Parts: sequence; structure tokens; C-alpha cells
Amino acid sequence: MRLLISLLLLACPLPALAIYKCETGGAVSYRDTPCPGGKSSTIDTAHNTVGPEPQSADPALERQKMELQQLEQTRHRREARDDKAAQKAAKARAARQKKCDGLAQRQKWREEDASMAVGKTAEKARLKARRMAEAYQLECG
Repeated sequence: MRLLISLLLLACPLPALAIYKCETGGAVSYRDTPCPGGKSSTIDTAHNTVGPEPQSADPALERQKMELQQLEQTRHRREARDDKAAQKAAKARAARQKKCDGLAQRQKWREEDASMAVGKTAEKARLKARRMAEAYQLECG
């Protein structure tokens, strides 16, 4: 019920009250009725309303706005370039990690082969395992 009453009150437009500036005997007074026998003046309120700010004709302000736009564009280009470089570095790290993982796997297999080898093949297997370990150290440190 309260909501209905509130909506009805909001739906009805409120009348604007007129204010009269009266000058009687050199004294100024303000009333809501026209001045009786006194001097009345009309005040133009169209210029006193608050509205959007007019476009500034200040060249310094316009120059600053242009500089701001240029700086923002430069920053966006730099950020895009940095993001691209970071993605490239991440891709290179991933490729290096994949290569090192493969070398580690092959080294492990060579060591297993060397531990199971007997006789003449044992020396060759140990040599291959040692060389694979050196290659892993050289590539992946």
C-alpha cells in the first residue's frame, strides 16, 4: 500500500513555484505573489541552470588532452609488445624444458642398460651412459 502511494506521488509532477523580487521604497523583498504596486523584475533562470560543461576553448587543455591520448596509445603499444615478448619467452622455456625432460629420460634408460649389461657390452653401455650424462649436463646444467 505504501509503495502504491509512493508511486502515485512520484507520478504527479510538482508545480514550479514562482518567486517575485519586489522593490518597495528602496527595500528588496522576495514573495510568492506578484508585487502590489511595487516594481517587479523578471529573472532569466535559463542561464543559471546546471548543465553539461561547455567545450573549452583553452588551447592548453586541448593540447594536454592530445598528449594524454598519445601517452595512452604509447603505453598500450608497449604493453602489447611486452606481452608478446613474455609469451615468446614462455614458449622458449617450455621447449627447453621438453628437451631436457627427453634427455633426462634417455640418460636414465642408458644407465639402466649399463647396469644390466654384461661382458663386452657392459663397457660400451657405461660409455654411452656417461656420454648421455655429459650431454644432459651440457644442455640442461
